[in-house]
Amino acid sequence: MSKNFFNYKDDIEGKVSIGVIPDNIKNNLDYIATEYYKEIPNKNASTYHTWYDNIKPNIKEKIDIIKDNQFWDQICDLTDNCIKISAKEMDELYYSNPPNNLKSINLYGATTNYDVHKDCFFNFDNIKFYRVIIGLTDGNDSVATSMVNFDVSKKINKYDYIVFDFDKTYHQVIKEKNKDTPRILLKLHFIVCENCKYSKEYVEFIKKIYLYYEFITRYIMKEGTNPKTFIQFCYGVGCQLSNYNDFNLFFLIICLVLIIILNKKFNVKIVDDFGILIGSLFGLLIILYLLIVLFYWGRYKLLRIR
Repeated sequence: MSKNFFNYKDDIEGKVSIGVIPDNIKNNLDYIATEYYKEIPNKNASTYHTWYDNIKPNIKEKIDIIKDNQFWDQICDLTDNCIKISAKEMDELYYSNPPNNLKSINLYGATTNYDVHKDCFFNFDNIKFYRVIIGLTDGNDSVATSMVNFDVSKKINKYDYIVFDFDKTYHQVIKEKNKDTPRILLKLHFIVCENCKYSKEYVEFIKKIYLYYEFITRYIMKEGTNPKTFIQFCYGVGCQLSNYNDFNLFFLIICLVLIIILNKKFNVKIVDDFGILIGSLFGLLIILYLLIVLFYWGRYKLLRIR
């Protein structure tokens, strides 16, 4: 096995590996691609997901063979006492055909993956969570997965893979040409404890935290994609705005301004009445956010613009 499984490493961005899967599991990927393509109800849809628990047994069997392959032991990065655990509950098959007008439309819910983002934000000592993306189809010459802060991108085709740090690696899906580019991807997940000083039970506990996070965000993104109702716009707009650092900075400035206003106008003592101050501030920020959502939802109801 290669001593350089990870092509890129950084303390802030984590670790990234880009390569081609071994020959002895390629037949399994071919089978998955053929069988899963039959299940996609609308080949013109921009996305279609099937989570591991809902995958048909004949396809799931092949996924298990791929995931159990020793090739993925390299994800331990040659560290001592490494605990590697599959997080199959998060695994999925994913059909993607990004729209051509990505730069001129608002991105809601799951479509925020087309903007710069990272998938999570946890930071557990010596514990890393990795997402593996494997290409099952060929013909992709326009959609690139960019690891933006490593300044590297990859157009994923059949047998290609990318491994990246779920918590640290900023990435973006970029469509370079206005043409239909359907892809089928297999996403696998591992939690790894390097030079582990914890028990396997503790690592399993940390894995559950990731699973709960994924289940919640999965629901929010599903409901917030192509929103129609006010609640769906609440989810979708939140996904959209959370990726904008400038907007988050704007919200922080608003917080500071409101603190000053509350302190001067209403004579709130920050030390004595801190609870009242924070409660009022939180309420005002919720109102501000709901007004933003109301604008997007109202525009959709009146003009059918998302």
